[in-house]
Amino acid sequence: MPFRRQGHALHTGHPEDGGPQWGRGRYGDRGSLRRQLHSQGTGPGRGVGGPGERRPPDDLRLPAPRLGHSIRGEIDVHEGRGGLVSIQSWVLRTFPGVLSRIDSPRRQLKQLRTSVARAQNSVFYGKRLKEAGVTPGSIRSIEDFTTRVPVTTREDLLEQDPYDLLAVKPGSETILYGQTSGSTGNPVPVWATLREMQDGIVLALALPVFRNNLHPTDRVALCYPYTRTLAGRSADLLNLMAGCTVIPIGTRNNMYPPELAAATINRLRPTILGAAATDAFAYANILRDQGVDPRKLGIRLIVSGAEPCAPARAEALGRVYDAKVLSLLGQNEIGFPGIPCELNKMHVPQFMMYTELIHPDGSPAQPGERANTIVTPTFKRAQPLLRYVTGDTVLWDDKPCECGLPLPTMEILGRAHTVISTNGRSFFPIELEEALYKAASLDGVWYQIRVREDEVLVRAEHRETDQYDQMASSIESQLSAFTGRKVRVEMITPGTLYDYRQIRPGKPLSRVVDEVAGTGEVVEGM
Repeated sequence: MPFRRQGHALHTGHPEDGGPQWGRGRYGDRGSLRRQLHSQGTGPGRGVGGPGERRPPDDLRLPAPRLGHSIRGEIDVHEGRGGLVSIQSWVLRTFPGVLSRIDSPRRQLKQLRTSVARAQNSVFYGKRLKEAGVTPGSIRSIEDFTTRVPVTTREDLLEQDPYDLLAVKPGSETILYGQTSGSTGNPVPVWATLREMQDGIVLALALPVFRNNLHPTDRVALCYPYTRTLAGRSADLLNLMAGCTVIPIGTRNNMYPPELAAATINRLRPTILGAAATDAFAYANILRDQGVDPRKLGIRLIVSGAEPCAPARAEALGRVYDAKVLSLLGQNEIGFPGIPCELNKMHVPQFMMYTELIHPDGSPAQPGERANTIVTPTFKRAQPLLRYVTGDTVLWDDKPCECGLPLPTMEILGRAHTVISTNGRSFFPIELEEALYKAASLDGVWYQIRVREDEVLVRAEHRETDQYDQMASSIESQLSAFTGRKVRVEMITPGTLYDYRQIRPGKPLSRVVDEVAGTGEVVEGM
């Protein structure tokens, strides 16, 4: 990645890597960046790795030293020897403030043109771009891209032969196939090359949240799906590249039903658990049924993924295990639209994707407004996507985050069709979940909220029956204030709404049901 003079100071690396503190420090100005790069063998000129220019020494082409014991050394993620991705990774680790410059219009335009060039190699986009009269050379500005390139919808992808979405020739690269979970309908085909997965992980591992929380001494139990989607395989690769010991368990499969998964977790004592919050709550209840306290397992971190999880619910899960919880929410088609920080805010990885904010009528939205997103992931090689309509409604914030990471943050509220309107108020299911868990720190596996014409019925699972009256009163009071409706609460024991000891069914499950509109939020449809 070219190093050029910038008008802003570059913030420096994390002290754990031997670098200075965040903010303007020892190497906090652009001149110091040039001097350090020279001292380490990298010329700042017009680019890195070009003819006649000096490259960083070999040890700078790999991730941080802590990754040296992983399989990273056996994986080629380079754009030629010298490794553009490895250089970017080193820069992100050493000078994280450079992220604030990565979203410059010039760089974004270059990435978008590259995405168009890759996309036109697929049958689907080759035809679509030709009909629109779009070539990489015709995209001379970001406005050209957003006005001339047609949007891509989920329905567009479903209508195609899966191979017509593929932009690389089988045999030229290692290719993996997966599908979306199908929670909102038929599953969408998803292609990825091993190379793009590795490249994305190398960059992700350079970010503080992964550097600070993944260590070679960690034992990681992965309970994400290994079939159908690429979630489990991606998590495998990330943790292996971080040098961790990986315990692949998966979810909703006959080889590891919930009781066996819980027994394996109890026996192997992982330090990190990767699982949907629902599964993590289920394992805790299974172990407590057997007299095992989940807080004594030694799990220090839970990475919740594969389903939405409100911050208050994540805190409740953390109390069950006495662990820190980070929420990671991805979308199979585009990857991870947000990466958590230590404050559990979702930062938008602008170095890997371009995001447009629009109102439902198509007009541009501004930060701070609720908006729909159109995303172009710029790292995808096997199945490029141009201006993909995610269906998500988000709240975008470009104000600096207290964690120090110079990337905007985004709160994903949900799909537009799941909005519940009552008494002149509108809210998303995730907002109801947040209100529920703020009112009561539930430790059961499931809850259900049914919005009716005359009331809101809340059925909530919790183990300690002596807390039922106090919890019911708190839930009734806080949700009544939030919804403006009468709230009736039923406290029930875990396993009442569905048996957490059994493999979850393949049919969609809903926690929040709008009986007036006849809709419900599908939590997971795998």
